[in-house]
Amino acid sequence: MPRRTKEEAEQTRRMLLSTAMTLYAERGVNRVSLKEISAACGVTHGALYWHFRNRDDLLQQLYLMSGHPFELQYIEQRQSAKQDPLQALHDYLLGVVRAYVEQVSYRRAYRIFLTNPELPELSNLKVQIEADQALVCEHIHYFLKQAKKKKMLRKKLPLTTASQALSGMLDSLIASAMAQTGEDVMNQARLLSQIFTDGVRG
Repeated sequence: MPRRTKEEAEQTRRMLLSTAMTLYAERGVNRVSLKEISAACGVTHGALYWHFRNRDDLLQQLYLMSGHPFELQYIEQRQSAKQDPLQALHDYLLGVVRAYVEQVSYRRAYRIFLTNPELPELSNLKVQIEADQALVCEHIHYFLKQAKKKKMLRKKLPLTTASQALSGMLDSLIASAMAQTGEDVMNQARLLSQIFTDGVRG
């Protein structure tokens, strides 16, 4: 039946994506072949190519599927920023770190795409990855700008420099989430975020 065949094809596609995500996260994109992915799913090599043109296409679909907690947390905190932008910034930072601590899908995506984004296998995604990373700095800049409008920041604070510094701190916390227990990382995130917001507050 045509509908059943379409549903089965979509099920196979999801299985290929899930398996690829797991294997790439465990071993790296440069150490897993497409044949290994199809074999792990119990389908032919040709079946994988029916769903994805090549490895670049598979990686592109994985990247789009994996999503990013940054944008979700930004949207969630924008409303709060109208009342207390520094608290919203604090909650944004903790929300991003918590997402990486608690959600396996984000952790796997980080290992694949952000642990070593200079890998030749990720070259076709380089511009997109860099653009998404730049958004984090823009999010932080937004919260600081709102705080400046409310005269909550110390005078002459360079917003761009502060945004870049905090973005770097967030990167370090996320990297720590890959190696440490969740509660340890969250405690670090709370402390560092509090130190930062106290330091910029006017």
